[in-house]
Amino acid sequence: MIFGFRPTLFLVVAAFAAHLSDQGRSNGPAAAGPAPAIERLGKDLFRLGRVRVNAATREVTVPGTINPVSTLEFLANTPGGMKAYESALTLESDGVTFNTALVLIGLERSNAHILENRQLEGDHVELWIEVPGAAIKKFRAERLVFDRATNQELPVSDWIYSGSMFQQNGKYLADIEGILIGFVHSRAAVIEHPDTIGVGRYGSVVLNPSLGLQPGAAVTLTVKAVG
Repeated sequence: MIFGFRPTLFLVVAAFAAHLSDQGRSNGPAAAGPAPAIERLGKDLFRLGRVRVNAATREVTVPGTINPVSTLEFLANTPGGMKAYESALTLESDGVTFNTALVLIGLERSNAHILENRQLEGDHVELWIEVPGAAIKKFRAERLVFDRATNQELPVSDWIYSGSMFQQNGKYLADIEGILIGFVHSRAAVIEHPDTIGVGRYGSVVLNPSLGLQPGAAVTLTVKAVG
């Protein structure tokens, strides 16, 4: 993949967007919507709806809010996503738009695969959270996840771009299930943690109470490609 606003990158994204637009013509509430318009804001800077892309630094930023939840299996869902009741964040993006933005920073779904020990490998990303206020607080997204069984936050690590998938009927699984980022190895997630967390211990993994984040609080999530 060639980074920056170059013909090769533009053609890859344009072809992908055209494919999504075709899928958006299928019927049913879970069908992918029209492909997001890619607005160029400057050299290597793009906007897709509420999602911003910096192709030079290989970063995608998305606004969102804290969900009124305790038990977690996912980090982020789409607006109105069916897994919001066990996701830390609602991001202001559908799955198609979120994935298109990640393609723009050079992430490749073909690199993702599950190893024999159920660990996930693929293109690595860092996830960061910013909370506005008198002083902007910025921290790794792992801090949102707290395991009561071990009494620890999720250790800092890279996450993996898995890309979700299209079904044979042309619907994008991330939008059907409303999942953007997870850690239980769901095929619907666009980004996943490389290790499964809290498997067999449902209810032990919760939104970190020490952060003091209130339901509805505004946040911004940044995905940064690594390597």
